[in-house]
Amino acid sequence: MLKNDLRYYDLNVHAYPEGATTISRFINAAKNSGYSGICISYHSDLFQNIKDSYPAEEGFTVLSGVEISVHKANELRRQVDRYRNKVDVVLVHGGDEAINRAACEDSRVDILSHPHTGKTSGINHVIAKLAADKYVAVEFDLSYILCGKGGSRVKALSNYRTNLGLVKKYGAPYVITSSPRSLYDMRDIRSMISLCTLFDMSEEDAIKGLSYYPSEILKRNLPGTGYIMEGVELVQ
Repeated sequence: MLKNDLRYYDLNVHAYPEGATTISRFINAAKNSGYSGICISYHSDLFQNIKDSYPAEEGFTVLSGVEISVHKANELRRQVDRYRNKVDVVLVHGGDEAINRAACEDSRVDILSHPHTGKTSGINHVIAKLAADKYVAVEFDLSYILCGKGGSRVKALSNYRTNLGLVKKYGAPYVITSSPRSLYDMRDIRSMISLCTLFDMSEEDAIKGLSYYPSEILKRNLPGTGYIMEGVELVQ
C-alpha cells in the first residue's frame, strides 16, 4: 500500500534543451504525479548549472544534477572533481564495466545511472559490494521498460532482476527513476511501483528506491541547519 506520509523523488529528469520539456512543466507534472522533488540532470556535454535557480517551495524541491559521461574510467575522477561542488546530485553514465566500477569506488558519486548494456547487467558481486561500501546508488531506470520494445525490453527486465538480487545481497543503495525527456514519459508513483513488479521488486523495495534512498542522498548533500559533519547532526 502506498504510504502517503513519505516523500518521493525522481532523481534523473532530462529537461530542455536535452529533453523536449521545460523545467517548469516538469515541475508541474511531477507535483501532479505525487513527487516531492525532482533532480534536473543534464549530461556533462550539455551541462547547465541551475543550482539555486528554483528555490524550494513548500513540499517540493528542485535539485540540480549532472550525469557525467566519459569514455575511459581514468577520466572519471577529474570530471567528478569538476562538478561535485556545482550540483546537488552527481550521476555517472554507466554501461562500461570499468566505468561502473570506477563510479562505485568514488564516494562523491551519488548514482550510477543505467549501468547495464544490451548484453550484461553491468553489475557484478565486486561492483555491488563497492556500491554498498561507498554508498553509491544503483539506478533502475524504468524508461527502458516504458520505451523499450520486444527483445530490448525483455533484456532490460532480466538485467534488472540480476541487479536487484545483487543490491539486496550486499545492501547497496538504489534509486528508481523514469529518466523522462518529456513530461509524457513521467509516471505517477503508483505506476512506478507497479512497473517494478515486472522484474520482481516488491512494493516495499520499490518505495525504498523512490523515497528512502533518494531522501538519504538529499540528507547527505543538502544538510540542514543542525549539520556539523558527516554522521553528526545537532538535533533540537
